[in-house]
Amino acid sequence: DRFGKDPGYLPRGEFLKVVNPEVYQGFNPLFVIIFTPLVVGFFSWLVARNRGITTARKVFLGLVLTTVALLLMALAGFLSDDGSAKVAGLWLAGFYGIVTLGELCLSPMGLSLVTKLSPKRLVGLTMGGWFLATAFGNNFSGFFGGIQGMMTPKFFFLLLAGLSALVAGFIFLLLPKMEVAIKKYDG
Repeated sequence: DRFGKDPGYLPRGEFLKVVNPEVYQGFNPLFVIIFTPLVVGFFSWLVARNRGITTARKVFLGLVLTTVALLLMALAGFLSDDGSAKVAGLWLAGFYGIVTLGELCLSPMGLSLVTKLSPKRLVGLTMGGWFLATAFGNNFSGFFGGIQGMMTPKFFFLLLAGLSALVAGFIFLLLPKMEVAIKKYDG
């Protein structure tokens, strides 16, 4: 019943019930390819109607979407009776879809903010700092992956959603100062 098994082994009309986990790893790159023109088009559409969102607000939006995606996984954990029951793979697909939208708001916009808000002579150094922060984030993801087995799925994803919400709240508090600095940059 696994993905990739010869379909001849399945009775006629029966669908695959289990998909190998590796298949889900392809969702993020696929969603990046699909969503990038849509996100760019949406932000361009807003700008054309004088309703553009600042770069700082796009970063905030990315963090909010990440929090929503993690809350979706917490809900899946709740529905799985804390991991003792299986849930549909669509939960994971939904998570990847939402978190990819957040990534498209956060990653390129964060790099844009670093470029805009850094002193001219330090742009290269601060961009390196941005990528170093990404490396630390990847390291922390390994840490959280290691402790995941110590918690129920519901609690694990609620913890991550809470951390994401805290960072989003911090960015929200900084928005006024960041937007003033961006206006100075834009002239």
